[in-house]
Amino acid sequence: MRHSPHSTVLGATGRAPDVDTLTSRLTEMRQTTVPALAQQKDVGDQKRVARLHGQAATAKENASMHRSVADDARTEKALRQRIAQEHPTLHQSETRARAEVQQVQQTQQAQAARIEQQTRRYQPPAPSRSGPSQGR
Repeated sequence: MRHSPHSTVLGATGRAPDVDTLTSRLTEMRQTTVPALAQQKDVGDQKRVARLHGQAATAKENASMHRSVADDARTEKALRQRIAQEHPTLHQSETRARAEVQQVQQTQQAQAARIEQQTRRYQPPAPSRSGPSQGR
C-alpha cells in the first residue's frame, strides 16, 4: 500500500505506530483530504470546460465570418461574370488595371525588402573579458 499512487496523494505513505493512530488518520483522510482533493479536481474540470466552451464559441464566430466572406466572394464572382458577359471591354480593362496594381505592389514590397536589408547596420560582438589572461 505504501507504493500506491493514491496513498502518496493522500499522504498515507508513512508508518502508523498503532491501530488507533491508523484509524484516526484514515478518518481524517475520509473526512477532509479526499473531499478537498475531489473539490480541487472538480474546480480544475470546470475551468477546463469553461475554456473549451470559450474556444468553441470563438471557432463558431470564425466559421460564421468565413462563411460570410465566402458568400461575398461568390457574389463578387457572379457579378464579375455578368460584367464580363455584358461589357467585355470594361471587364478586360479592369482586369488589366488590377494586374498592373498588383505588379506595382509586388515591386514596392521587393524594394522595401531590399532597403530593409541594406539599412541593417553592423553590430560588433558583445565585449567579453578585457585584459590579458592571468593563466589561472
